[in-house]
Amino acid sequence: MAKSVKYILFNSKLTTVVSVSMVLVLLGITTIVLLMSKNLTDHVRENFIFKLTLKEGITQKTIDAVGDSLRVKPYIKEVNYVSKEQAVKIFAEELGEDPMESLDVNPLPNTYEVSLKAAQLTPDSLKNIEEELVSFKEITEVDYPHDLVDAFTRNVRAVSAVFLFLAGVLLVISFALINNTIRLLIYSDRFLIQTMKQVGATRSFIRKPYMRQGLIIGLIASGLAIVFIMLMLFCMGDLSSDISLFIDLQNKTLYAVTFAVILGSGILITELSTYLAVNKYLRQSLNTAYLI
Repeated sequence: MAKSVKYILFNSKLTTVVSVSMVLVLLGITTIVLLMSKNLTDHVRENFIFKLTLKEGITQKTIDAVGDSLRVKPYIKEVNYVSKEQAVKIFAEELGEDPMESLDVNPLPNTYEVSLKAAQLTPDSLKNIEEELVSFKEITEVDYPHDLVDAFTRNVRAVSAVFLFLAGVLLVISFALINNTIRLLIYSDRFLIQTMKQVGATRSFIRKPYMRQGLIIGLIASGLAIVFIMLMLFCMGDLSSDISLFIDLQNKTLYAVTFAVILGSGILITELSTYLAVNKYLRQSLNTAYLI
């Protein structure tokens, strides 16, 4: 009989751990998807090209000095110099014929093509950056796809809001699922809790072993979820060339953030659920316990 009871208790705890770990895996995958969307968004942002037209007649030394000044700007990610000669070659490749065959003078200007860091592509930042770049006396014009950047920014905000909303909904659902699982586990001990109350045990004394149990369940479930996520990412590594645009599997931040979310959620939700479940049965009378 005693072995049967121990088996049932072990089996119920094992079921709880597996159930919680499955929910945490879902949270981990959601975190990875959010990081992937951010990585893709940053990649697109950093590929918007800003063309800076240089004044005619300035020396190569001055041009190089402008390039050095641009490269030290904290908001600029990359700077590429395109000379008049290079611009003609590019234009000829796109056009399919050399325009200089019918022209005596190269009409194309020397330019710098720069890309900004992803965090800088906001309307306010762009306005300040454009004003600062125009203030260079050697730069006559700053050109970039205004409409495309504005449309992309609006779309990113809308999609981010949807993702955050879905993540919030998932977090609430996860809490509800884990909370119900923990409550079912403690439900079997409701008469034991009533007995301890009858012999004068304090609430904190009764609650303590269950809180410890909730912590252990949270840690084990988090560990299982992390192992599953690691295996999933390892399998994704075979497709790294195909998914590198979306996510960098060598990025330690990916693992740190994902594992922190899983571990933090696992411990926080199981501990809170345990606290609420135990308190529920602590508030009940012995007669009420029979009615559940």
